[in-house]
Amino acid sequence: MLRIGPVELASRLLLAPIAGHTDIAFRLLCREQGGVGAAYTDLLNSRAILKETSRTLDLARTNESDRPCGMQLYGNSDDPLPEAAVWAIDHGAQIIDINMGCPVDKVAKKNGGSLLLRDCANTTRLAERIVQAVRRHAGGRVPVTAKMRLGWDPEHMVAPQLARQLADIGIAAVTVHGRYTVQFFSGSADWRAIARVVEAVPEIPVIGNGDVTTPEDAQELLATARCAGVMIGRGALRTPWIFRQAHALLEHGAAAPEPSIGEKLGVVLRHLELAAHFDGETRAATRMRQHISWYGKSMGHVKPLKEAIRTAPDLESMVRALQDARDRFQSLNAPAVPASRTALGGSAWAESGDFSKRICP
Repeated sequence: MLRIGPVELASRLLLAPIAGHTDIAFRLLCREQGGVGAAYTDLLNSRAILKETSRTLDLARTNESDRPCGMQLYGNSDDPLPEAAVWAIDHGAQIIDINMGCPVDKVAKKNGGSLLLRDCANTTRLAERIVQAVRRHAGGRVPVTAKMRLGWDPEHMVAPQLARQLADIGIAAVTVHGRYTVQFFSGSADWRAIARVVEAVPEIPVIGNGDVTTPEDAQELLATARCAGVMIGRGALRTPWIFRQAHALLEHGAAAPEPSIGEKLGVVLRHLELAAHFDGETRAATRMRQHISWYGKSMGHVKPLKEAIRTAPDLESMVRALQDARDRFQSLNAPAVPASRTALGGSAWAESGDFSKRICP
């Protein structure tokens, strides 16, 4: 299907590292829906990793059902990125990814992310140090990849050149978001420009990213850019089942059917269940107040439900609101997620059983 170094993926579809969203609960949710070849953690600060701050440990958390897991690191040549990569391997990463594309101030103001596109020579030297450290520590079993944008602005499209340099020093794959840094998320992703990167590095996989919100988008991106895989970011926040749909389209010629609203509400309940298990009920409720607007985009006119979730004082109130809404829709008996709950592990699932019964009776 798709091979990144020694890591073989079962699907050409990957869940992107999304700041503030791709914690273990959301990664497992997407995996349970089906079609995910690999999933990436939230962005991890290299210095915070080595200090093992509680927040960073939460972001880097993974388990046996979260495989293959890519951990994305950010920083610059003054930061301990090689050491952070070694830490990540020891804590469950099967892929180490270097962030070279994030445009937000949190990352770029520390001379990481997209600012690495301003000095390709220095960035390549940094990547080579990381590759060498990973090879020494993992003996070739963990590939190092990079995620970049096309360049800082249209006058400085460096992605083909940088990808060529990175491939030469041992980077196993590159993901290219088809925008420039100055665009942030405005305008449209340029999939034809991603094709220029594919042409520059025919010996390693190039994964396309940007503006994939439907299964047909994934198919068109593969055809337009002639890339090896597709990474889906914001599109997955509203439809975590998009991987299952797109995988069916790519492999069998027809997308898996759109879930009913009742099934979608079941997925939201499952998200709450996973979040509560890993982060506690209070934090899970806070996260869902932020995330419900994304889910609402896939359900039509559900403003009363979104308001009920945003104003719910606790997780139990959210659960009741979601269950009441689900009762008003058809296909109530259709499963929203696979019956297996192995993503939590046997003993962990038993410990959370009472709560799961309240959510998904």
